[in-house]
Amino acid sequence: MDTINKETNENGTDEGLNKINSLEEFYAGSGILVTGATGFVGIGLLEKLMRVCPRIAAIFILIRPKTNETIEQRFKKLIDDPIFDDIKAKHPSALSRVYPMKGDVSLPDLGLSREDRNLLLEKVNVVFHAAATVIFKEPLRVAINVNTKGTARVIKLWNELKQPISFVHVSTAFSNANLHEVEEKVYTTSLKPSEVIDMCDKFDEASINQIEKKILKTYPNTYTFSKNLAEQIVASRCRDLPVAIVRPSIIGASLKEPCPGWIQGTSAFTGILLLISRGCATAIRGRKDARLDVVPVDFIVDAIISIAWHVTLHSEHEVKVYNCTSSANPFRWGQLQQLVLKHSRETPLNDTLWYPDSPIIANRYIYKVRSVILYLPAFVIDIFLRLRGSKPIMMKFLKSSYKLFTSVTYFTTNEWTFQRENCSDLARKVKMLNDSDMVKLDLGDMNWEKYIAIYLMGIRKFILKQEFQPTARQRLSRLYWIDQISKMFGIMIVLWIIFLILY
Repeated sequence: MDTINKETNENGTDEGLNKINSLEEFYAGSGILVTGATGFVGIGLLEKLMRVCPRIAAIFILIRPKTNETIEQRFKKLIDDPIFDDIKAKHPSALSRVYPMKGDVSLPDLGLSREDRNLLLEKVNVVFHAAATVIFKEPLRVAINVNTKGTARVIKLWNELKQPISFVHVSTAFSNANLHEVEEKVYTTSLKPSEVIDMCDKFDEASINQIEKKILKTYPNTYTFSKNLAEQIVASRCRDLPVAIVRPSIIGASLKEPCPGWIQGTSAFTGILLLISRGCATAIRGRKDARLDVVPVDFIVDAIISIAWHVTLHSEHEVKVYNCTSSANPFRWGQLQQLVLKHSRETPLNDTLWYPDSPIIANRYIYKVRSVILYLPAFVIDIFLRLRGSKPIMMKFLKSSYKLFTSVTYFTTNEWTFQRENCSDLARKVKMLNDSDMVKLDLGDMNWEKYIAIYLMGIRKFILKQEFQPTARQRLSRLYWIDQISKMFGIMIVLWIIFLILY
């Protein structure tokens, strides 16, 4: 990479990069900065770079300090994850090239010390910006500060690098969720990013809440809106530069790497699968025929690694956008529901709380009635648990289920078409490299049933940390009959109430 840096000509076209024959060669000798390295995508990206690009000079990762954990403790916790065991065994020197730094994208100058900032300006060539708050109901002020202003802060750092090569900003395919056909371009909003930032900085909470209510009439949540504004900032401040915006759709468990079913944390989508498997979801509000766009995390990691190289090949006036989605091989919510129920019944979780049976209901009123029917049996079960001296949990789980499905209703009742020309071009170009088999950029042959089975296995292993026990099937059999009796009882109660109202 040092040689490459010297070959940059006056037009900004890197002649050295055009001579590169492999992704490994592209990263050789380079300095990498990763924000969001403790998040799901960030961990996957860090692991793969360490595993397949052994000649990287240094990987700097920003770690946000916590009240009860030092940076060193958080870093140790990060690399103690079993997915790094293979690297420790085969490439032990890779760990010595990873440098944790105290930093926070929500703070001015990223919360970096002057010494650390100068080191980054001197040593970093490629920046991967994956840090974000992904909470759907995050207050507008917080979402803007982290996702929008945080992106501006990272861009400022990148623009000051001594030898910049490329910058990859991780956004979301739903940054334009108000549109149903999304091209690979940056869309503007009626409110400019600078205006929203100024309002969040200067207005009081009451005024910001009013603004948030108006925004949520067009956008499903503050997360998607703040990511849209971040894209606009990237596009306006990085023209004519090797900068890319990556838009993944719903990011799910890994398909193959670093191991099948690897998952970190309980996202909204993972939460849906877990609640259905445990029998805590009485119904799903949505459309069976609506397309569900989900992609494995290793597909996104491979895309990000490849895009950092791809965006340097051609000098373009506009920032390049990549819609990294599975729309080339459509999957539907109805298929998901059937597959999750099938595998949850064939290989039930050890702690299943109710018989898995979650119909997808489009009508909001029928959905509410269906949800209410099981509240009475759940209440009775909680009373029984209290009498046994156990902790009541059924009502808690049902309320959590209802809250989660309410927050994702917009995504289960709508569908999107994503244009993917840049992603297709990326796949074609990567095939010409010597190590093209290092990454998977095409989901056209995706076996969705196999993937959901792997996903559920991953939830069991990485989230619940349990092994399958044969007694789980006996438990499920008992829950089946309890479920049938409860449904009959619930229907009788509803009919009795209707009778009392009418007569």
